[in-house]
Amino acid sequence: MSYLLLGVIVFVLLIEQILSKQYNLHAKRYNVILFTAVGCFFELLFFLFNGMGQLNFQKELFPYALALAVAFGLASVAVVLAIKTGPLSITMLVYSYSLLIPTFYGIFFLHEPVNNALFLGLLALAVALYLINRNKNESMKFHPMWIVYIFLAFLGNGMCSTVQKMQQIRFSGAYKNELMVIALVIVTLVLSVIGLCQKGNKTEMLKDCIRYAPLKGICNGIINFLVMTVSASLPNAVLFPSISAGSIVLTFICSMTIYHERLSKSQLVGYVLGVISVILLNI
Repeated sequence: MSYLLLGVIVFVLLIEQILSKQYNLHAKRYNVILFTAVGCFFELLFFLFNGMGQLNFQKELFPYALALAVAFGLASVAVVLAIKTGPLSITMLVYSYSLLIPTFYGIFFLHEPVNNALFLGLLALAVALYLINRNKNESMKFHPMWIVYIFLAFLGNGMCSTVQKMQQIRFSGAYKNELMVIALVIVTLVLSVIGLCQKGNKTEMLKDCIRYAPLKGICNGIINFLVMTVSASLPNAVLFPSISAGSIVLTFICSMTIYHERLSKSQLVGYVLGVISVILLNI
């Protein structure tokens, strides 16, 4: 059953990425802030429903929730913009490297042990990034803003995992749903205000968002819930490498078949090395 749920997680991750890509391609009144706010609202509803009758809020949670809200909001907006300005396949590969932030936090601040897989993963990562960037195909060169967006998405997602880890250590694994609910309330309110202040027809903007954002938010809620569920029965050395590698491979197939992205030979080799590095860094 655990491996079946693992497959569901990987598949739902792909659906979430496709929804972001579809919004970028088809929105007539583009408003990424409002799109993210709507998605966060529906993810909030998911966590409220999931924790119904069991939520127990503590005031000590608020600093962690505020930090998580900032990181989560930054990552959620930036990754959609990165998908818009760059190839989906490489965007999600680089985005997955955000796991390095909580990894190094664990090493330098929690004094967690370092294994050989980390060094091999970093070496594979360095070679992969070099090969991916070594491209003569003009159609696959990276837009300068893509680099900015993917860096912000990388930073935000990595800090999300780090803040969650800090909170789980502080509260001995408790209040996961409560943390997400408070953070999502903050993100939804702030991004809604910013999004609705943008110029343009608000009704048309909301119509475009409603086509994709609600399902995207629910997908993200399902992913978080299933990861927490499966982590109780599968070791992290199996769970996280499987999720990372599986989602990257599926995204690559989707990018080639549905969106007709074409990588150069050096990028393909770099992509394979990138998948290997993600697996090693997760072990």
